[in-house]
Amino acid sequence: MLEPRTRSSIVDANMKKTPFDYKKLKTRPIPKHRLFHSAAVESEIIRISGLIKDSDIRRMFAQCLPNTLDTTVFYREDEKGNPDTFISTGDIPAMWLRDSTNQVWPYLQFVNKDEKLDKLFAGLINRQARNIITDLYANAFVDIKEKNPTQNKYWPKGSKWGRDTWERKFEIDSLASFLRLSVGYYKESKNLSYFNSTWTKAIKKIFEVIRIEQQTLTKDTAKEMYKFFGPDGKSHPAIRMRGYGYPSKQCGLVRNVFRPSDDESTFPYIIASNAMLSVNLREASKILNLIKQEKLSQEALKVVKEIEDGITKQGIVRHRELGEIYAYEVDGFGSSLVMDDPNVPSLLSLPYLGFCSIDNPVYVSSRKMILSSANPFYAKGKSSEGLTSPHTGVLSHFWPIATIMQALTSDDEREIIECLKTLKKTHTGTYFMHESVNVDDPKDFTRPWFGWANSLFGELILKIEKDFPQILTKVI
Repeated sequence: MLEPRTRSSIVDANMKKTPFDYKKLKTRPIPKHRLFHSAAVESEIIRISGLIKDSDIRRMFAQCLPNTLDTTVFYREDEKGNPDTFISTGDIPAMWLRDSTNQVWPYLQFVNKDEKLDKLFAGLINRQARNIITDLYANAFVDIKEKNPTQNKYWPKGSKWGRDTWERKFEIDSLASFLRLSVGYYKESKNLSYFNSTWTKAIKKIFEVIRIEQQTLTKDTAKEMYKFFGPDGKSHPAIRMRGYGYPSKQCGLVRNVFRPSDDESTFPYIIASNAMLSVNLREASKILNLIKQEKLSQEALKVVKEIEDGITKQGIVRHRELGEIYAYEVDGFGSSLVMDDPNVPSLLSLPYLGFCSIDNPVYVSSRKMILSSANPFYAKGKSSEGLTSPHTGVLSHFWPIATIMQALTSDDEREIIECLKTLKKTHTGTYFMHESVNVDDPKDFTRPWFGWANSLFGELILKIEKDFPQILTKVI
């Protein structure tokens, strides 16, 4: 049964006492309740750990990279041998489409070396496709195959949506994450066998959502567009326009009511989320062609053009000091919000997501805004600095995910090292990443068990080993 675990059960007690020296150890200390084992990932942990001189960075990598596999993966096969994978976020016993994709992303490069890992990805693609078909607008789900599945109070058992819906906040990046997972898996494996009728049905559902949410919000279109509601089925008064979010004017972009942080958006068109959607629709169109779904492929490319035109016309705004930058959110009427949020997709992550290069002039100017006081959600403190988020309710807590993303989107060795220094200072003896950390007091943090942040740190070290191996030879 999927049960929340305490940090002490995740980190074996002897891991706190035993120095992490992979020049001597042949294996790493393993959590007592390990859920999934990948020989390929374990081998890479041992290999790269032997290259890392800094003992803290070494231990952080060795614990963070496998954390999702160790503690959040629930894999099974049905009677026909079809794989099925449920991945919790960590301390929350539910699976987010966005988080689960990001949690396993660093393992993609090993699927051709490990059949078990390949099946894990196939099972997650299958699971996400079924979830999308069940509930087009949900962002997170429970595992109803568990004996006692956790139920969310907002969508009780018996609602007209799926029993497995945990949270029904519409975020277009959730659907884009399913596409990214599918595209990433095919690029690495070249295996089309899991892109079946269920997957195709999920793609059709995604197009259904896109066409609905591209419309101008009016009293007539509102009848079919998304709105957030409470347990009683009535519109939610805490959300702008009683559950609909702010008005929007059709411009090719796709509406959201919530951000990738699960917070309510200010304006309904989130530029980074739309950018992520366009990148992965373009790549998914190639898969659709290969499985003889030419009409869907052409539809994907049509939507890509509409979104990219919308970003160009609506999403690029003029900053009085920095010139042209990407807005975080727009409404299609001319209003825009200048900021960035640490959750991916973000403006900072656009090159990471494949939307633009790191030297794109608009991105360069946007990056200057994001990593400075020009961004209302950037904080400097006594011990650290970085992007904050309305999600944690305070402006004093930076998010390690954004600091990791800063390093992942940089070709400046000094900047990458500074990011590592920040992350090293703020693990506070756990050697794991956290959701947010007080910039004045690293012992004040949220979420001790956050699979996505741990995986992203592991991904950063894998990238550094390939592109900047000299950094690993330094004591940070």
